[in-house]
Amino acid sequence: MFKAVKLLNQKQYENPKVEDNSGKLVINPNEVLTIVAEYFKSKFQDVTIENIHAFQGPPKALDKSITAGEVRKSLDRLKYNRASGQDGISAELLKYGTKALDEQLAIIFNDTFEKHQDSNINVGELISIPKPGKPKGSPKNLRPITLLNTIRKALSIITLHRIRPQAEKYLSPSQSGFRPDRSTADVVWTHKWLAAKTNTENVKTKITGIDMSAAFDTIDGKALLDILKTIIDEDEVRIIRFLLSNTVVNTKVNKATEEKPFISNVGTPQGDSLSPVLFIIYLKHALRDIRTNISPPTDIERLLPREVAYADDVDFVSLKFVKVEEVQKALERHRLFVNVDKTDFMTLSRNAKEWRETKKLGSLIGDKEDVARRKQLSTTALLKLRNIWIGGELRLKTNEDLDHLRSIAQDRQQWKRLTTKIQEAAEASMSED
Repeated sequence: MFKAVKLLNQKQYENPKVEDNSGKLVINPNEVLTIVAEYFKSKFQDVTIENIHAFQGPPKALDKSITAGEVRKSLDRLKYNRASGQDGISAELLKYGTKALDEQLAIIFNDTFEKHQDSNINVGELISIPKPGKPKGSPKNLRPITLLNTIRKALSIITLHRIRPQAEKYLSPSQSGFRPDRSTADVVWTHKWLAAKTNTENVKTKITGIDMSAAFDTIDGKALLDILKTIIDEDEVRIIRFLLSNTVVNTKVNKATEEKPFISNVGTPQGDSLSPVLFIIYLKHALRDIRTNISPPTDIERLLPREVAYADDVDFVSLKFVKVEEVQKALERHRLFVNVDKTDFMTLSRNAKEWRETKKLGSLIGDKEDVARRKQLSTTALLKLRNIWIGGELRLKTNEDLDHLRSIAQDRQQWKRLTTKIQEAAEASMSED
């Protein structure tokens, strides 16, 4: 239902709406490009940090060369219908390639490290979309999306497959983000379990939830490499060094005739499957630092998880609220910054009821409250399709739109009543196109 509503109402990409220093809306695409590019350059480039070099030491072959089989496995993992990067190569083109393509890509990847040949794949095109619910005009209310080259994505997937076993051993069980067989459901279930346990044992549990500002975009790449050297093999460190180096970001604005590329030297390039895993490894190291600065757990606290995390969404669990100032100072040493105003404090106890209405990753902790809210959301989603159900303008242009509606109309008789009207409208729309 929710997916169908989203697909039927999706809009074409439009240039971000930004204002100049006088508060006037900027119309000229080149001026929009300048404002947006300069803003994100200030976020992704730090002149006080030395850029990461693609290669370190003399050229030499990887101890474990990248094979054509690894390349094929990575290409099969690429997702369909994703925008390509600056190279213009779509995922479909590589996914349906032959064995000769796999072998050639393996040669290119291996030569990169054996001969220190920079293949120039670390170029990303940055587009920006408005953050939902935020006022338009300021570039700080834009969300950056980086479109990476597809070949770079393939190398990232190869690296992820290689480091996954070591990463899983290093990561804490409390981290549920970007891990196999883990999801937001683990976090929600943990909070519900804590609530039930608190009620059974008649104790008060304090949960301090912190919000980090643009966490993926602020981490220190060199510090990350130092952490990785203690976890994974030299080959994979070399590959990740290459992927983090010389990251050129080229901001894109429709109809702009100029270009404003810049080199990003902070954060991990978002847009591939490796970067989130690198982030949670980095965060795990930072959380260790926090534990050394807060009081040791009591006997009861040892029976509870110290924290519950999904990516950068971290909740500290204890019998008293943690001191946010101490957490803030510890994280800042790792270039991670806490948005203090968004800190969430929740008390779980037998008598308290407020926690039932507390939302964690889209779900309310109270079971009855969560079910009632989901029923309300379902009704809202259904009402958004009011024009389609009872008449009015139909915006069906493709057979895919019909498929979305078919997934909604599970009731056979209802589908039969709608079929004639929908098909006529769809055929008329397609004939006009």
